[in-house]
Amino acid sequence: MDEHRDPDHWKDLSSMEIAHSTYVRNAMSANEWHTRYNLAKFGKSVDRTEWDMQPQTYNAYYNPSNNEICVPGCNIIVPGYERVMADDAILYSIIGGGTFGHEITHGFDDQGCQYDEQGNLNNWWTNEDSTKFFTKTKMIVEQFNGYTAVDSLHINGEQTQGENIADLAGVMMGYESFKNTRQFKEEQRIAGLTPDERYFLGYAFGWMINMRPEGIASQVKSDVHSPAQFRVIGPLMDISEVYATFGIKSTDTMYRPENMRVKIW
Repeated sequence: MDEHRDPDHWKDLSSMEIAHSTYVRNAMSANEWHTRYNLAKFGKSVDRTEWDMQPQTYNAYYNPSNNEICVPGCNIIVPGYERVMADDAILYSIIGGGTFGHEITHGFDDQGCQYDEQGNLNNWWTNEDSTKFFTKTKMIVEQFNGYTAVDSLHINGEQTQGENIADLAGVMMGYESFKNTRQFKEEQRIAGLTPDERYFLGYAFGWMINMRPEGIASQVKSDVHSPAQFRVIGPLMDISEVYATFGIKSTDTMYRPENMRVKIW
């Protein structure tokens, strides 16, 4: 995977016409600039130094064709901790697991696993590994197919499986790393919460998003990401440590039989 780096050069936006007229006119101007920018790439070699996001974008991505992860600086801000450093449970859950662990896993999800280290579409797995892997991913597809997002509209487990895989593996990756911290080893309580409680609640804290039912329905039909609520509920229902931490019993809504809990990595 490519090392961390800053952009080697900034995009030249001087030809983009932005005026104090209307928002839609400026949006059209930006789209026109972006179309010309992409057309200018035709027939040229791929620029592997190019970022597909801006530093101020609150997002991150893994690009399998470049085998690279891009995490803009804005995305390592923890909501509510803009001017102070959060404790390790929060940092490892939101930044470690929800961001870096999530993006790393995309290199090995249902799509990333099809690309080799050079970013070429090439099956580098053994048949045995592939069979075992897709048996497990089938379970996570079925799990999310069972969630109702709005009214009778169910999440599309096939469409969202790559992101669901990355969420599950990411939160576990962050948790395993969190175990090496002093906060975890010394069982430090903060605000009355144990390290495990604070870690898993911290992960949920990172997905505190309000959306209208119409927005959720649109996302379910068009997006590869599950609605925020299920990006918390889904992976946490697969983690046995969550059951022990919060005393979840078979009569509770978030209970999932152990033989149905997905464990991929």
